[in-house]
Amino acid sequence: MVDQPDAVVQEDPWMSAQALDRLLKMPLPLPRIRTRPWWFPALELRDPLVFYLEACLADPIFGKNGAMIPEIEWMNQVLLTVEKVNSGSLIEITVFGQPRVQNRVRSVLLSLAARHRENRARGEALQPACGGSPGEPPAVPGFLPASLPFPILFAISQLL
Repeated sequence: MVDQPDAVVQEDPWMSAQALDRLLKMPLPLPRIRTRPWWFPALELRDPLVFYLEACLADPIFGKNGAMIPEIEWMNQVLLTVEKVNSGSLIEITVFGQPRVQNRVRSVLLSLAARHRENRARGEALQPACGGSPGEPPAVPGFLPASLPFPILFAISQLL
């Protein structure tokens, strides 16, 4: 078919340069409009719980671009909003739901934040001692097998 001079070759419209230029010139989509889920009572929107965390903890806790927020909301039957405030150094977390559930979600998120802070501090503490990057396992002494899991290696290296 390609060898025939009168054959018409149809291009994929998404691959042509003109189609790509049209896509690049299109306006950006509007932000996602949040609607109240069917399982969430409207009365619980009256008294939200607001607390703040460091912005660097947003991705480890909520996933890239807040991917875990819908799952957290569904599992806990709450609504969450996570917004950057104070020129991006803090995030404001607003929890809508029953008061006891709000407190439980806050304590879980604060526990996760503390855990990530400890892991980051431990990773930074390992860096000067080991000469590797943060989070990298410490160098294994010659008399220990290299196949030991990282927490055990870390504990042993602290004793030596």
